[in-house]
Amino acid sequence: MLTFVIMDYLTMVQQQRDLFLEKAAENRLPKDLKRIKQAYEYANKAHENQKRKNGEPYILHPIAVARIVNEEIGLGTNSIIASLLHDVVEDTSRTNDEIRELFGEDIAFLVGGLTKEKKEEYELSLQVDNIRKMLMTIQYDIRALLIKLADRLHNMRTLASMPLSKQMKITGETDFFFAPLANRLGLYKVKTELENLSFRFRSPEEYNRIRKILEGYSLETEPIRNRFVAPIKKILKENNIDAVVTQDSRSVYSIWRHMNQKQVPFRRLESIYVFNIVFEPNTKGPHVISEKNQCLEIYSLLTDIYLEKVGSFHSYLDNPKANGYEALHCMFMTEHGTWAEVHIRSTRMEIASVRGCVVKRDKNVGIGGVGAWVEEFRGTLKDMVYRDSFGKDGFFLEGVKANLYNDDIRVFTPKGEQILLPSNATALDFAYAIHSEIGNHALYARVNGMLCSVKTVLKRGDRVEIGTSDDIKPHKDWLDAAVTYKAKSCIRSALRKQNISIKPSKYIFAKCCSPLPGDELLGFEAQDGSGKIFVHTRNCELAIQLSTEYGETIVDVDIEADASTYYPALIHTFGVDRKGITFEISQVISEEWEMNINNMTVTTKDELFECDISLEVRSAQELNQMIARLESILGVEDARRVFISQS
Repeated sequence: MLTFVIMDYLTMVQQQRDLFLEKAAENRLPKDLKRIKQAYEYANKAHENQKRKNGEPYILHPIAVARIVNEEIGLGTNSIIASLLHDVVEDTSRTNDEIRELFGEDIAFLVGGLTKEKKEEYELSLQVDNIRKMLMTIQYDIRALLIKLADRLHNMRTLASMPLSKQMKITGETDFFFAPLANRLGLYKVKTELENLSFRFRSPEEYNRIRKILEGYSLETEPIRNRFVAPIKKILKENNIDAVVTQDSRSVYSIWRHMNQKQVPFRRLESIYVFNIVFEPNTKGPHVISEKNQCLEIYSLLTDIYLEKVGSFHSYLDNPKANGYEALHCMFMTEHGTWAEVHIRSTRMEIASVRGCVVKRDKNVGIGGVGAWVEEFRGTLKDMVYRDSFGKDGFFLEGVKANLYNDDIRVFTPKGEQILLPSNATALDFAYAIHSEIGNHALYARVNGMLCSVKTVLKRGDRVEIGTSDDIKPHKDWLDAAVTYKAKSCIRSALRKQNISIKPSKYIFAKCCSPLPGDELLGFEAQDGSGKIFVHTRNCELAIQLSTEYGETIVDVDIEADASTYYPALIHTFGVDRKGITFEISQVISEEWEMNINNMTVTTKDELFECDISLEVRSAQELNQMIARLESILGVEDARRVFISQS
């Protein structure tokens, strides 16, 4: 049997090698392919006899990473070679000097940037120091980060072979750092797959629940969606527009995130499917028009056959997102009375939405050849990485989150100058983006002419003016209002000069997730030797950050329900009001389930009611069964658990 397994592995390696080289040979000079083959042989020899956790030969991992780099991200020959060699220095006796001698300085630099440093002591933690090192490479070349994304993507695709504690560590890092990084670099397919895989391993029960709902919805609505698409295809053809129309459902993770953000059930979500119209630009003949005008022409045709949702038109044509994304978004009414989201873009824009910063490269900018929009991102991260205060005060990951987590919005000065800020940025962020002194003395803001607090959250397209006063100094609560790294850094600096303490607590659990026995749980062992374990739900934002920062303290947690132990919970119900409905709700909880209601708040408006019930339960299963029973009451449209915050 062992002989057959070895032969199967040898065959697998040979097949993957041949597929990899076949794709690598496409549109590539023979001399470059020769170098790639040389790198493969070197890596294969270096990793000889090494196995992955699932028992497969280790060389399959570098091959897979190199294939992602070549086929899915679209990097060049040196990046492919570095992908094959990315674990050689870290996991074998080979050295970076040897890599430099055999393959050149550029590849040695890339491999060096991908090699984790082993230290006896770390400034913050092993994982955080390695994230810091990866971000340091961005000042020279973004290719190392793209290769690391490919490495993480393959690790996520093969995560099932890892123990639970390792899975939680890796998914935490992926959620906190790698998926947002892919988003910021415009690699939307990579970002979506990373998020989905992370959610699948972090919360398999919730993932499978939503996946099954989505599969049922897909079958149920297919005829409606096809009838919506048919007139679009017809009118495009009649107007000689060469376009492909596709129907793409949002990912399981995206649906879960929107359900939680908006606190609505699946059926009340908009845009579960997105309809993409990708056209081939008209570049021939006497009447060549711009891609922008072709997008607008298609949009105009759609308004002839469907009712448009007021306020749904969003153009990223003249003002693309910071990572280069271009498209025209709009929504139209279906025959079923629901809104369908439509994205219109050219084939060039479509490629850019997949390849992001790789497509947008400018050969005249930087060693890595990336455009100005990446240069701005690079500069902020470089400043963040090298600032000493981050290592000392522990604000490094907060800076990473501020720079990676948010999409960007464009706002304007009174003179019409554009300022790029993260979504959810405030007037304070705007003030500090103009100048640190304007931020430090910000008294008020005028947003679109209206007098506002400097803590006002800005929206895309806002025109902002800041009023200042020499008597104003930054307050400690400004830190909660600011989003950008620059604003937070300047505020901290000003607070230090005022001798106001800003040192964060060793553990911060101010806004947590109220876990219950039966939830998908995750634990962190206290580092003070007390033996305490801090328990979170796996989807808790703080738990995801802690998985990145303190992954080595993760422990498997399985708390069984105890008949005598109760935990706080909150249920929200909504529906059509009728006489006695809230009494029936309370009766189900108190009499059928014999639970004490701590508080019950009811509001009614326009014949509809909303009811929040605070109670104590013994487990998540008990709570879910109670919610299912409440949903069966006549008039109750929705009943759901609300995740309450605990300090």
